Amino acid sequence: MRKKITAYTSVIVFMLISIISCSKDEEILPAEFSIDETMFDYAGVMVTEFSSKSFTITNTGGRDLELTSFSLTGDASADFSTNASENSLSAGDSYVFDVVFEPQSEGEKNADLVILTNDGKKTINLTGIASPQLVAAATLSTTNIDFTNVEIGASSSLPFTITSTGDSDLEIIGYSFSGANASDFTTNGTATTVSPNQTSDVSVTFTPQSEGVKSAVLAIETNAGTFNVAVEGNGTAQPMPVISLDNTSLDFEDVELNTDNDLILVVSNTGSADLVITNFTFNGTDASQFSVQNVVTPLTIAAGTNTSVTVQFSPTSEGAKSAVLVIDSNVADASVSLTGTGIAAATSVMQFSESPISFGNVAVGQELSKNITISNTGTADLEITNANVIGGSSASSFTVIGGTSSLIRTIAPGGSYTFEVKFTPSSEGFASGSIRFSNNSSENEVSLPMNGTGTAPAQPAIAFSETGLNFGDVTVGNSGTDLTFDIQNNGQGNLEVSTIRINGANASDFSLINVSAPQTVMTNGYYTVNVRFTPQSVGQKYAQIVVESNDPTKPNYGIIAQGNGLQATTGTIVNIPDANFKAALVGNSSINTNGDGEIQVSEAQAFTGEIRVDGLNILDVTGLEAFVNITQFHAENNSLTSIDLSQNTAVTRLTLKGNSLTALDLSANLALETILIQQNSISTIDLTNHSSLVNFQCGDNNISTLVLPTTANGLRTLYLEENQISTLDVSMYPDLRTLVAYNNNLSSMDISNNSRVISLHVRNNNLTSLNVANGNNVNFIYMVADGNANLTCIQHDAGFDPLNPPNTTANQWSKPSGASWSTTSCQ
Repeated sequence: MRKKITAYTSVIVFMLISIISCSKDEEILPAEFSIDETMFDYAGVMVTEFSSKSFTITNTGGRDLELTSFSLTGDASADFSTNASENSLSAGDSYVFDVVFEPQSEGEKNADLVILTNDGKKTINLTGIASPQLVAAATLSTTNIDFTNVEIGASSSLPFTITSTGDSDLEIIGYSFSGANASDFTTNGTATTVSPNQTSDVSVTFTPQSEGVKSAVLAIETNAGTFNVAVEGNGTAQPMPVISLDNTSLDFEDVELNTDNDLILVVSNTGSADLVITNFTFNGTDASQFSVQNVVTPLTIAAGTNTSVTVQFSPTSEGAKSAVLVIDSNVADASVSLTGTGIAAATSVMQFSESPISFGNVAVGQELSKNITISNTGTADLEITNANVIGGSSASSFTVIGGTSSLIRTIAPGGSYTFEVKFTPSSEGFASGSIRFSNNSSENEVSLPMNGTGTAPAQPAIAFSETGLNFGDVTVGNSGTDLTFDIQNNGQGNLEVSTIRINGANASDFSLINVSAPQTVMTNGYYTVNVRFTPQSVGQKYAQIVVESNDPTKPNYGIIAQGNGLQATTGTIVNIPDANFKAALVGNSSINTNGDGEIQVSEAQAFTGEIRVDGLNILDVTGLEAFVNITQFHAENNSLTSIDLSQNTAVTRLTLKGNSLTALDLSANLALETILIQQNSISTIDLTNHSSLVNFQCGDNNISTLVLPTTANGLRTLYLEENQISTLDVSMYPDLRTLVAYNNNLSSMDISNNSRVISLHVRNNNLTSLNVANGNNVNFIYMVADGNANLTCIQHDAGFDPLNPPNTTANQWSKPSGASWSTTSCQ
């Protein structure tokens, strides 16, 4: 505040009482001006501030001093002011006045105060320095405050800061809200002074009184001006739980007395706050027959979730029952109507199709089975919880097929279950036992008696339909007409034939055709044996067909076979029953040298070339045995189901591709170098002694047992694809070049010892191990191993990259996606 200037005059009157005697010629002194300062420097004063200086004028003369005017002159005269005015001072009096320096701009200011008196003009030099004005200023940490969502009736506070950023103190005068929703906002801010560079922390509180977006403006009045802060918030409804039931009524229907029936009630909270269930109560006449299971109250269900409540009906008397389930909670109570009917308990009744079970007489070691049906003639499920065969030492003669555990089951009312029980007496005499059933019928334990009598053991009795086999005269090298006999069982027990063999000095002249053992011949049954006579030399031949069996009296029972080998003569005709085969042979002038339409034995024996009868629909090649000196036999794409090559021991090349062979005996053909038997149905091949083998191809058969030569240094080619081969060892064949075995069951393959292999195809097997590091990978034509899902690693030659073979058109390598290449052992 500006200081007011008050002029005052001090008159000092000096009363000099002197009794002076003066002559009329005495001299009077003039007025004289005296001031205390004639120059003044106000130093530093801020612009628009002021500084005041008092000056004193004294009349030191003898007469009155007249002060006629005071005036300010000079460039800065406007920055100075005075309260001095004209005055008259008696001798010795003083006059005090003020000069105020109030600069309006910065810088040095100079002016003169000129005083006119009757003692002359007097001047006071005035100087002042105006410094810059100090200004108050402020900044706010934010000018917008958003409270987002606040529940109605709740409060939320957010802070902001006022900072004094001026040169002068910031004076905060007051706070006020304006706007339509001003009443929803308050502040803790109060009037205060904030020094420069200091802060004042203020908070605004939002307390919505209704839903919706609320806004206002907070005005902050200061000496630096008015600052506004926009405030906003959204008033939201207070969260409330809402109870919801998936059913408002539960019908338990018919429930047996003294049993329980449970139904599930789903209680959901579709509100926005926790639902607290404080109690479940039942009202009504039959309330005591209903209950809630496994629920502890208070039960809290979070917003948006649910819980399942088990409601149980346990009728204690017959008839319709009802009650009301009331659910007390922190919102409006909910209720569920409950109904059910108590009915008399249903019972199960267990009955058997035969009781007791009587097996009658059964030979020791034999067995007899019966099917027994368990029926439930009651009104409730029959629960069989356990079953055991009991009855002492003879109980072991009775067996439930599938085991007694198979009898443990539930049989619905009116339903049934059939099982098989077997009597196998181990000794002669009466045997008895029972099957004891634990169940839920009125009789908790029910026994089903069983009995039977073991009689003397039934024994098989072997017999032959023929007393002997006589093939008569047969030319050496030819086969006579096959003869058969039946192995018969005239006893009471099964005849188990373990072996059928040919014994005797001439056993090699006789053979069993399509005969296999073991065989089981039932009582009064038979098994037919087919025998062939092919004499190798002239003379009477004898052999015995021996049948080994479980006949206690004749465990090795035999039948004599005989025939006479005749010397072949020039005119002897070879028997060739298949017309197509015969036509092909007769049509070959190199074989049928006399052109008579028949093949003489001498012609067959003299022929040393090849027989080729491909694609002629030949069913039988009987007569081929006469061609004992042929070197090649080709019979591709015919309909052969069997072939006898036992006499063709000079054959080196055999082609039987595309027939219907199921078996092939090559044990006599040890000169074979090439065997082509693809596209048949052969399951077993034994080449143990075929050391001359070079090329073997058996693809597209059903071979599961393959016995390769023990030694075959010249074996170069193996085509074994499309079979059931599970094991294959080729390590002993140093000259092997090509191995094709895709679509088999091989689990491992190792050609590391086969340094000449250049082609390997093992796609679609079950390989888990594959070693192709044979030192010759660089020359491979292909190596195909994909389609082996369990193969994880393939070992190859060091220095060879299967991904970049030297000749990409001739050296193709493939593997499963899950397998890796390795130059070290994969084990």
